[in-house]
Amino acid sequence: MSIERTRTGNFNIARDLVVEIGKNLLMGSSVFRRLRLRKPRTAVGSDVDDFLTNNAFTSLSLLLEYGGEPRGKSVCEIGAGDYLTSGLAILGAGAARYGVIDRFPGDYFGETAKRWYREIESRWSRHCPDIELNQAIASGGFPENCSEILELVGEPLETAKVANRYDILCSFQVGEHVSDIDAFAEIHNRVLKDDGFGLHRVDFGPHGAWFEYADPGVFLRFSDKVWNKTGSNRGVPNRKRHHEFLEAFERADLNVEILFLDNFDRTAMDLTKLNRKFQEMPIDSVLTGTAIYRLTKKRSRLQAATKN
Repeated sequence: MSIERTRTGNFNIARDLVVEIGKNLLMGSSVFRRLRLRKPRTAVGSDVDDFLTNNAFTSLSLLLEYGGEPRGKSVCEIGAGDYLTSGLAILGAGAARYGVIDRFPGDYFGETAKRWYREIESRWSRHCPDIELNQAIASGGFPENCSEILELVGEPLETAKVANRYDILCSFQVGEHVSDIDAFAEIHNRVLKDDGFGLHRVDFGPHGAWFEYADPGVFLRFSDKVWNKTGSNRGVPNRKRHHEFLEAFERADLNVEILFLDNFDRTAMDLTKLNRKFQEMPIDSVLTGTAIYRLTKKRSRLQAATKN
């Protein structure tokens, strides 16, 4: 494989591939995996406002912009990350109840987490000047003293169950990491109220080392067999494309409204170098970089559930 010009200089694709495979092999070790899972998955930078923007308030902003006011509603999030920062922000904006489904729960109750919860409260007016903070959510007692409005489900999507159904099921930059997009779609029928909706932002672009390349399609050049060697033991992108998510939503009897769609520059991606699997896909789908979906249950699904 060749050396290609990237955003930051010259990077060797073969070298990066070997490094990624090595990381995956390490995660296959039970000892190393336990040590790695104890560390935060999301980068904790030195700038507090940047961290809170990326890990708390961006999720709330997307929910407000594309889903409406959460006040008085129940919200369940798939893949909250290391801490319940987005959950606290959503509750702070007035949500009546918040749940999270994550197969690998973070350290929600640790001292580092509580530091971020305190920062959310202290910096609320800076990030949400037009929203009054719900004073019922005090960071000092979160999350220990919030069991009545907080549900933590540490199960995979395939088997996850909730105590009560939700008005909103959301995720932000999670869909591209799930191992089974059919399970990602189907869970709406188990978690949502009949009049509820799903809201999901999916990032179809490269992650990690592959993000550095000027061509955003470098990570789509490998066969599934090779790609799986880089991520069978860790959460690398599943490389599912836009049209495949739409097909999964259709199989789950969900109505789909595409609220936002952003594409890669076609001239930046060398389509001739993509793996044959992706070359045979619709070009528009391969070039999709970001999508925001709003999902609701189809009437046929609701009628079948009523009969049963």
